[in-house]
This record gives sequence, C-alpha cells and structure tokens, in this order.
Amino acid sequence: MMPELLLHTPIARLDQPTSTVAAFYAAAVANQLPIALWRQPGERAPQAIVDLSGRPQPDEIDFHTDRPSFIFSPFVKEQHLATLRLQADLYLGTDGVHIDHGSAQSVQHVENYRRFLWTYQQLLAGELSLRPAWYAPSLQVGREPVATEAEFDHLVELAIDFMRATNIRKIVVSRRTETPLPAHFDPIVTFHQLCERYPHAFISLVAIPGVGTWLGASPELLLAVDGATLRTMALAGTQAKPVNTPLDLVRWGHKEQGEQALVSDYIREFFHKVGIDDVQETGPQTVAAGNVVHLQTTFQVQRSGAALLEVANQVLHQLHPTSAVCGMPKDKALSFILAHENYDRSFYSGFLGPMHINGQSSLYVNLRCMQLGTHTASLYVGAGITADSVPAAEWGETALKAETLLSVLRPATSPARAAVFSPMQHAPVLQR
Repeated sequence: MMPELLLHTPIARLDQPTSTVAAFYAAAVANQLPIALWRQPGERAPQAIVDLSGRPQPDEIDFHTDRPSFIFSPFVKEQHLATLRLQADLYLGTDGVHIDHGSAQSVQHVENYRRFLWTYQQLLAGELSLRPAWYAPSLQVGREPVATEAEFDHLVELAIDFMRATNIRKIVVSRRTETPLPAHFDPIVTFHQLCERYPHAFISLVAIPGVGTWLGASPELLLAVDGATLRTMALAGTQAKPVNTPLDLVRWGHKEQGEQALVSDYIREFFHKVGIDDVQETGPQTVAAGNVVHLQTTFQVQRSGAALLEVANQVLHQLHPTSAVCGMPKDKALSFILAHENYDRSFYSGFLGPMHINGQSSLYVNLRCMQLGTHTASLYVGAGITADSVPAAEWGETALKAETLLSVLRPATSPARAAVFSPMQHAPVLQR
C-alpha cells in the first residue's frame, strides 16, 4: 500500500540555494522519474507533479476522465510520438507536497515514492547537493537539419506558390535552430528566469526519461476549463514590441490583420459546426509576449457538468493542430508541412498543461519552446504564411520569436551551482 503520508513543506524563497521547487525537480530527476513543472500566466507560484510509474503511457485524452494529470502531446501523432499523460501521483502546490491516494499502488510505485521522498527530504535539509541535470533525448535532436535563412526563404516561397495553386488561405511553416548551452546551465534557474521575464506566459519545464527535457514560455491558450466556463483563443500576427507605445495604440498591417482574422474565422466556424451559438467573443486586441506583440481574440462558452466536458473534448480533438500553428484548411496545410518542412517538429506546436488539477484544466500550445540536448538546445519557431508574405520578413519574425528563449540562455547562471556542473543524460550525482 502507498504510505499514508502528506508533506507540508512551505514554498521557500526562490533565491535560496535549494528551494522547495528545485528540490522537487532534483529528487525526480535523481530517481529517473517524469516531472512537469509549470507557472500559470499572471500567477507567481509554480506548480509541479511527479509520475511515480517512471514511464508515462500514451493515452487518448478524454475530459470525462477526472484523474489529475499533466498532458504532453506532439504536433502530430506518429509511430514514435504519442500524447503522454503524466499522472499527478505527487503534486507540489503552494501548501506543500501532496500524494494522490487514488494512484496505482504497485510495488514499483511504492519503491519510487520512498526513494523520491528520501532524496527530497535530504535535499531540503542540506544533506545532499546535486549537479544540474536533465534528460537528453534518446534520439539526438542534432541529427535533424537546421535551416539556413536561404532554405527557410525557399520554404516560404514554396508555401506561397502552393497557396496560389490550391487557393488555400494560410500555411504555418517553422524551423529549428540550435544554440550551445551556456557553461553552468541549470534548467531550474532558466525556468525561474522565464517566470520573471514573461509574467503573462505559460512557463513549463517537462522532463521525461527516454523522451527528453523541454522548456517553454507559451503565449497561446488552446483551452481552459474552470468551473462552468471554457475558454480558447485565436492568436496570430506578430511584430516587435514598440518602445514606449501603449498596446492599444499599436498599429497592424494588412497581412497581420488578415492572418489573425483567418484564425478567428477558423474557431468561429468550428463552434458553428458543433452547434454552439452562444459564444462570448472578446477582441481582437494587442497583447505582449516578451519582445513581441500579437493580435488576440478570446472565445468563451458557459456550460455545466458533463456538457462542458464534452465541449472541451470537441475543442481539443477538432481544433488541434490549430490554424495558428498549421494553417487552413487544416488538412491541406498539414500535408504541405509534412512534405516540405524537412524536419520533425516533435512536441513543438503540440500542446501541454495540467488537467483536472485543483478542479481546473488548462492546455497551451507548445510555442516559444526548446528541447535540451547534452550540450546544446534546439529552439523551434514558426511564422504564418499568407499570399501577402515576404520571405525575408518571415525569417525576421522567427528570429524575433527565438529571442524569447535566447535571452535567458545568454546570461551566466548562479555561481553557486557553477562549481559542480556537469551536463548529464542520466541521473545527477548526489553528494553528501
């Protein structure tokens, strides 16, 4: 049986050598357990869960299933990629660590729990210190090609030609770029830097053995369910954030306005098709996302009980991948992407987030994200292409978006951690 125990350790200050959040992450990675750490937009305190099974299983997401989980899903499901559900066997909230007594009570769960608990308590007590560590991908990301500016421009030109030939309205193309991890890199330090820099983004750190470690700061909500309310959004159009200009005075060009209108139309059409006509719509309005701004329209639906969960299932399974990361019509845009992007998006432009935790679910599109290799980080960025697109401008847009993460990879991290750093694919070394 799972031990009947609840920990109530208050959240420590984030600048302490070993905070509660850092210890929770470290204890999970030291014991080769999957962990998801996140910070909701507008909130200060992070949350986290650990899956004591050690290996999250592929799953079809159904909101009627009320097990607390963290969902991590790829752009498209393929033979080697599937939607993963990390069970919230252990949950870190503002009032400490809690155990889900409804989780599977196998011998392996109990053993993993005991090992995690011992490591976690030793770290908090200062009896153990550890080197920053993370899970590198089982298949090295570096084998995927990195597009040059000329190659990306050619991809944009192909997309424009394809749209003109087929009369489709939008294709979202993307690219991968690679950058060395700085000396003394620490994923937890970087997570907290993202929280400080981007208070209105969904900040995430997901580390899964055999899958890898992803960090991100997403501005785009896919769907949220809270009480009797469901929310989703259309987010499109990008430009550099103007200096000393209020957001309501930002001006948008024809191309960006048209791109955002396409995404909004896509969502309106979806709700109409499924027979939901009482949608409350707000926007479009300009919103900031770090060093860039976007146009955003919010859609809200009121339902109760099982009816709301059914709408959530429809939104998730019919909207993803959204026109903001794929294009429209979706089937033709997706065919072009899979045929011409020349790399595997993996979990970039998929979705992730907590589900049925504290009575709430919020899934975000996995944008402004990077996957950690052993010594490098792979950053993923994209741009919405319409008939009015200019290839050089689209390259510039992706470069602006890459700055979201590059900006936190440049500064040096904590000197206290630097002295014991060693990039590792497996568990960190714990030292007395």
